[in-house]
Amino acid sequence: MSSQNSSDSQSVYVRMALLIAGWMITGVLFYALSTLLPAAILGVIVVVAYVVVRLDPVPRKNSSLGSLLCWITGVPTFVCAVAMHFTHWHENVLGRLIFVGLCLMAGLIVLDRRADDWQS
Repeated sequence: MSSQNSSDSQSVYVRMALLIAGWMITGVLFYALSTLLPAAILGVIVVVAYVVVRLDPVPRKNSSLGSLLCWITGVPTFVCAVAMHFTHWHENVLGRLIFVGLCLMAGLIVLDRRADDWQS
């Protein structure tokens, strides 16, 4: 019985490490993509990602690693948005970071919802 518990906890750590590695790689790819795409396409993507994030109910029934990572992503995204609004310092870089944060949050929400559907 104890060997099964240790393999379950190891499985959780492996899944967590894979999720965080994928989160980081996807963030870098989104940042690179934001330098290549025209502003109109970026605007459409940001609007869709913002709608997905806004439609997600804040009090969740279950707290998963994806939802925790979504909150961790949301805090620096909000800080970047406030900094860009008040200081106008490096607006291009801050705009890209906001784009990356919103896309990562929307992706994590969609993955979390799919996981909820698979479990039920």
